[in-house]
Amino acid sequence: MKRFLVFFFILIHSIAHSQENENKTAEIIRTKESLSNEEFNKIIQTNFSKLITGQSANNIGSYAGVDIEKTEVTFSPTFILKNGNIVTGKMMGGISDGMYSIFNNSKLNTNISLEVQYHFLFNNQPKIIYYYKNDLDKQREALQKIDKEYKDALIKIDSSFDKKSRIIENNQLETDNKTADTKIKKLKKLKSDLKDSPIPKVQDSVTAYRELYDAQITVENIKKKQNQAKITENDSLNKIFNKLKERLKIGNARAERLQENDISKLKVAGYRFAWFSMSAKLKNDDFRLLNPQEPYEKQITKDNYVSYEFKTQYSYINLNPSKNDKTTYLTSSLTMKYKSNFNDLKKVEVSQTNLTGTSSNQTRETVEKYFAYSGVYKTGITEINADIDFYHFPFRNSSIGFHLFPNSKYTENLKPVYNAGFGVVFPFIDKKKDKSTINAELYYNAVNIFNSKDSDYSLIERNNIGIRLVFPISFNLK
Repeated sequence: MKRFLVFFFILIHSIAHSQENENKTAEIIRTKESLSNEEFNKIIQTNFSKLITGQSANNIGSYAGVDIEKTEVTFSPTFILKNGNIVTGKMMGGISDGMYSIFNNSKLNTNISLEVQYHFLFNNQPKIIYYYKNDLDKQREALQKIDKEYKDALIKIDSSFDKKSRIIENNQLETDNKTADTKIKKLKKLKSDLKDSPIPKVQDSVTAYRELYDAQITVENIKKKQNQAKITENDSLNKIFNKLKERLKIGNARAERLQENDISKLKVAGYRFAWFSMSAKLKNDDFRLLNPQEPYEKQITKDNYVSYEFKTQYSYINLNPSKNDKTTYLTSSLTMKYKSNFNDLKKVEVSQTNLTGTSSNQTRETVEKYFAYSGVYKTGITEINADIDFYHFPFRNSSIGFHLFPNSKYTENLKPVYNAGFGVVFPFIDKKKDKSTINAELYYNAVNIFNSKDSDYSLIERNNIGIRLVFPISFNLK
């Protein structure tokens, strides 16, 4: 019954997403015939960085994540280089009281690892992108509009803000003011030459001329005042206005608009490319060892060990939006480790009782509980791991996926260990933010298939079954 319910849940989940995606029809272009090589590479590199840094709907990579099963936190700052390659620093450690400490009381955190990764596109593999023709046409139209408005603004600056024309106008206005001064001086002399007369009619004529001269002088003064105001305005504009500064201003506005409509922001429906990664990692384990064979006071000892790891990895992704092709993600890695067998030790809870007090009537019993590890502890072990992770999403929009993860381990003086796992992945997508809110995987992992460790369990019993939940967390690094 349980198996039937799981199968029914998977089927309903898949049908719902597949029907939803079939309704989203659009003309999808697979080739790069409308794009230059520079534009094509920019789109590929942008989506490559989104994939590695976790800023895409798939969320295969992430800036930070919390794994419920392992109770650990991951912090992963990422640096995108100019050539499109990516450097990632990864820091992992155990969670304690909701906090993640690197150092505690000047001591390194018990369970911490530091890792540096370098990712670059694999150029020997053909790269493909899928985009919508309508979106590309709109982007082209926006670029043409930005270019036209920029050229119009330049013409306006050259025609409306001519510094030389204002200088020529000021010279003419100053000449007009000098002419007005000469005219005013002449009018004042004519006015002063008029003499009063005892004859009433003659005196009326003298008064009329004086009023006429005063009116003409007033008109000339008004002209001078207007000319001077215009001269002051032109001087002010010439001091304030800088043609180069205005050009830079509209140039900056154009650059901002071009950035908003950059080809790298073209909506991509899918892509196909491969990349190669190299990484180096060190991990510190600080723990207690339990040896029941020793005397009581020597059974618990503290130990510390730093292990090293070097990895090379090849990855390939085919995120295909068409109905016929399926989405695939493949990664294979080879890892060399110099480590201890800390992960093979058995974790046990230890209760230690202490008595405090100065007399039999004032004795208090306290119990301290902590974890220790038992087993034969070894260091300086060289190990090589070969891992493969294969994700296959048979429906569009990555609504549900199947995960295969076989791996093998080769350790000096020990037989190789082979494991093989299978899982069903449910990425729950937040449609508004276009990314996963939670990734859930129901998995089955067959361990130690050929019983290299001489286990007492049968092949059917040597397995892990469970649900893995991962919450992707993204930071806005602006």
